[in-house]
Amino acid sequence: MTENMVGNTVGNTAGTPHTVRILHTSDWQLGMDRWFLGDEAGPRYREARLSVIERLLALAAERDCSAVVVAGDVFDDNLVDDRTWRRAVDILRGATVPVYLLPGNHDPYDPASIYRSPVFADLAPTVQVLTDTVPRPVPGTVAEIVGAPLLSKYMSSDPVAGALRDLRDRDGDTPQGDRIRVLVGHGATSSRSSTGDPAVIDVDAAAAACRERTVDLIALGDTHSATRLHPDGTVWYSGSPEPTDFREEDGGGEGRSGMVLVTEIRVDPAAPTAPATVEVDEVPVGQWHFLALAATVDSDDDLTAWVERLEALPDKRTTVVKYALTGSVDLATGARLDREMARLAPSFAALYERESRMDLHTVPADAELADADWPGAVGDAARDLADRTRAGDGTARDALRLLYRLSDREA
Repeated sequence: MTENMVGNTVGNTAGTPHTVRILHTSDWQLGMDRWFLGDEAGPRYREARLSVIERLLALAAERDCSAVVVAGDVFDDNLVDDRTWRRAVDILRGATVPVYLLPGNHDPYDPASIYRSPVFADLAPTVQVLTDTVPRPVPGTVAEIVGAPLLSKYMSSDPVAGALRDLRDRDGDTPQGDRIRVLVGHGATSSRSSTGDPAVIDVDAAAAACRERTVDLIALGDTHSATRLHPDGTVWYSGSPEPTDFREEDGGGEGRSGMVLVTEIRVDPAAPTAPATVEVDEVPVGQWHFLALAATVDSDDDLTAWVERLEALPDKRTTVVKYALTGSVDLATGARLDREMARLAPSFAALYERESRMDLHTVPADAELADADWPGAVGDAARDLADRTRAGDGTARDALRLLYRLSDREA
């Protein structure tokens, strides 16, 4: 196991354990577009969200995984374009490890579900869609995969709790014994509403179900960052294998996307009621980076440091940067900033201002507005724009900087 492997604290390793390894992923959201990528980077990004599937399937085979579980939102919409979903099907058709797809809130198993296409039935048994809560045996193992599918975009109850209830009703008093069960679910685990949301997944109850051995692992999707949700280490979000949103410098935002989870589950047949041991390896697979950066620029030296910081970023072709600058600069420094951003932009997938947080002021130096440099009507216009710029008029600031660039003062 790698140094990223995290074990739970309730395992039992006595005797000769049964072991199953799965690859947990989610939120592929195939067909997703991002407005800031434009006509050049946009198609490359959509292709990357397909090619990462090939990498994770290869990883599953390389790590001897018995199954791949995709915990919801395989597609960005049930109306995803034909080119995207048929290419995804072609990739899945080549899988050498069993793959289990769960309908999520973006692609629920409703009457219009994309999974009702006969094409998905043709992928069985290697690729199966988890349309109900019936346990599905993983060939050649003691493992079962149990789905908690979303049957509509907006659920009215906790889907994981519902699947666990169905399992208990089905099992009766029969202990799970040496079977290993993975429950695959999708949804929020905290509510943004002050009144609560009945569809929120109860993490404590899910972890308790693992301790009781109703199931051994809860593999979730919805949040796009890999997250260990309970100290037991039995309830996880896998995150999206390619980023969909920005990572903030403080670690916030979508800070831990671009990974899949290789999870090993062990049970001791001699102690059938003892909780399983679960170990999770967080494996990077993503190739894109969405970064939200900020800097203070009050001088030409500050600008140099900012430019050097951008130049040092690796993989610019697959990196998106939205930036927020604060501070005050004179016209010369502002003009140089414009030139440098224009020079750097083509190297990145996208490089653009985060307008809501930009607070960079242009304060023309007295010498820059001297009559000798700005004669006649041009000087009058420059001084008027300077006054309005000092008053906080962003349009005047941009016009003044353009006037400066068009003059011989920038040379």
